Amino acid sequence: MCAAVLAAAVLAPGAAVGGTAAQDGAGSGGAEVTPAAIDTVVQEYREARGVPGVAVAVTRGGRTVHAAGYGTTPSGEAVTADTPMAVASVSKSFTAAAVLQLVEAGEVDLDRPVAAYLPEFRMADPRASRITVRQLLDQTSGMSDTTFPAFTREQPDTLREAVAGMRTGRLAADPGARHEYHNPNFQVAARLVEVVADRPFAEQLTAQIFDPLGMDRSTTADTERDLPPDARGHLRILGRPVALPEPPAFGNGSGGVISTASDMAAWLIAQNSGGRGPGGARIASPQTIALMHTPSPNSGSYALGWSTGETPRARPSSSTAGTCSPPRPTRRCCPPPATVSR
Repeated sequence: MCAAVLAAAVLAPGAAVGGTAAQDGAGSGGAEVTPAAIDTVVQEYREARGVPGVAVAVTRGGRTVHAAGYGTTPSGEAVTADTPMAVASVSKSFTAAAVLQLVEAGEVDLDRPVAAYLPEFRMADPRASRITVRQLLDQTSGMSDTTFPAFTREQPDTLREAVAGMRTGRLAADPGARHEYHNPNFQVAARLVEVVADRPFAEQLTAQIFDPLGMDRSTTADTERDLPPDARGHLRILGRPVALPEPPAFGNGSGGVISTASDMAAWLIAQNSGGRGPGGARIASPQTIALMHTPSPNSGSYALGWSTGETPRARPSSSTAGTCSPPRPTRRCCPPPATVSR
């Protein structure tokens, strides 16, 4: 569910854009990364991979230092830093933030069962009654593609329908036992937000995250039918990327955010500034932001909607990435990671 590539990165000392060769140079005391150098790296990335269009934003501290677009959309329009694209599973970081805002407000406890807030959440496996809110966000709920293959089932149209469709599902492990990446975790989390906040998930994201951060071009899509006309993936056919419609899929909560490179820069500034956006508005406390980037005991390096790791200079970092369609033997042009370096 993406038109081409959306990349956004936070430049801290020793960090650089997009996991490219430039990152090694910056990480070893190389030359300062300039807008011109970023343009060169991105163009090389695009040409090497045959990507039709790329949008990039780079931030340092509390400001955007470079934002640009390269190439074209499926309709032939020039890509800019304000071209809307589906960010796929990067959306999970927004869902996690929406839940944690409710935690910060005292309306949700991460370690209470999901069913305490969302009685409609039921599965055929009795262990599901023990799944906590935290276990949805760190993906240790026990739900799995092996026991609930969501992509091969009839696709829902709403978060309510998505949760209702899980009633026949079973767990692959006890809640909290191990991490297993599974999109429905975040669909349940988004539905929980709807119920606790008493308004549609899209409205909650807009009011509590997009508007305060000035992310004016960001929105959400429930299904592929709600995507902007140019937000199509590509297949490589005879060596050339060809834009094709996305297959039927429900993505809200787990992959439904539509955004731009410029807007994603504001999101990353908030992550690197203790919850404060570029305009000064605060969407969460520094403690909540830190919690979002802290893995649970059995979740490996996965935190709450973010993956954690290190930069080439061994600085702690968090990243989130996404692909745009169900796994299949084809190549899509999808968002590389958005990275927060501390």
